Amino acid sequence: MTPKSPPAVRGRGNLVVFTSPGGGVGLTTLMAMCGLAISKRAVSCALMDADLRGGGLGVLLGIEHEPGLTLQDLNAPLGHIEGNALNHELPQWEDMRVLAHAPWLGEDPDEWELQAAVKALCESNDLVLVDAGRGDALRTIPELAMARQIVAVELSALGMARVRSHLALLSQARNRAPNPPSTSDGDRADTGIAADDPPLVVGVEPRGATKRSASSSVALREAIERFGDEALGPLRCDPALCADIMNGLGIRSVPKSARQVVDELADRIVDPTPPPRTARHRAPKTKTRRSRS
Repeated sequence: MTPKSPPAVRGRGNLVVFTSPGGGVGLTTLMAMCGLAISKRAVSCALMDADLRGGGLGVLLGIEHEPGLTLQDLNAPLGHIEGNALNHELPQWEDMRVLAHAPWLGEDPDEWELQAAVKALCESNDLVLVDAGRGDALRTIPELAMARQIVAVELSALGMARVRSHLALLSQARNRAPNPPSTSDGDRADTGIAADDPPLVVGVEPRGATKRSASSSVALREAIERFGDEALGPLRCDPALCADIMNGLGIRSVPKSARQVVDELADRIVDPTPPPRTARHRAPKTKTRRSRS
């Protein structure tokens, strides 16, 4: 039996979808680190890979050889999967159930199988974090479209330009999604999907950016001005973590450089009440050279 969910988790739905306007931002890593932070809060958390273009969550976590089901193994007769039974068949990573996508092992699941998996995980876990890549699955899976949205944005001129069309895609997918009936306690029936909340944007520092670069600071300030309390960052790339992932060692812990942003993201997911804005957004200080007289 899973521990009782905190009221904020139950009240806002227990499905959270991570997307990004482009690849290579570190979206899957962000989701996994967020899961690590949330699991320390006595909340049972499951991770799901709905990035049908790429997949590879199991590889990134270093559990690709562990026994258990992947999306390719799903079987949903009549479009239904029993939640506890699915949980029991999934591999674990750091006490979290993981439903990975391995397209090199077989065909992609059908839409109704993916939808049934989302519902089953929501039934049997306090929180379900879904990596939906660039958001393709949101066009066909209403539960994903209506869930709480986390958007990872590269803090660069190109990243800030791409996020506009991406947010429009999320809005269009949500507007097209049918609204399931509500239960007596206000939650969406069967799915745990959330209310119509604005996306929470996480600014990610571009890989290879120098410590003295001011571009991410400028982009973060722009993101804060545009999204207000729905912007967090900057999330910096950790060389040691990148090396572990590239060598197939997985994610051992949340690096110190990312801990503040990841913990704040986890707090916002579990307890959605934001702290005062002045205490949250602190853009990195940039050094200026004094001219010699």
